[in-house]
Amino acid sequence: MSLVEIYLDAVTHQVITHEELAYLAGHQDRFDRTELKLTARLEHLIGAGSISVGAR
Repeated sequence: MSLVEIYLDAVTHQVITHEELAYLAGHQDRFDRTELKLTARLEHLIGAGSISVGAR
């Protein structure tokens, strides 16, 4: 599992799973600058309601 895969799946399906969120939270300290920007984008999309948290 990679952050890019999670991001693309979340944007494509408009859903992010709890497991994917756990992966993001558990690995965020290892992300490079680009990955941190992707996580910020995901956070914005979730906050705006464009991406739901749930099951696919």
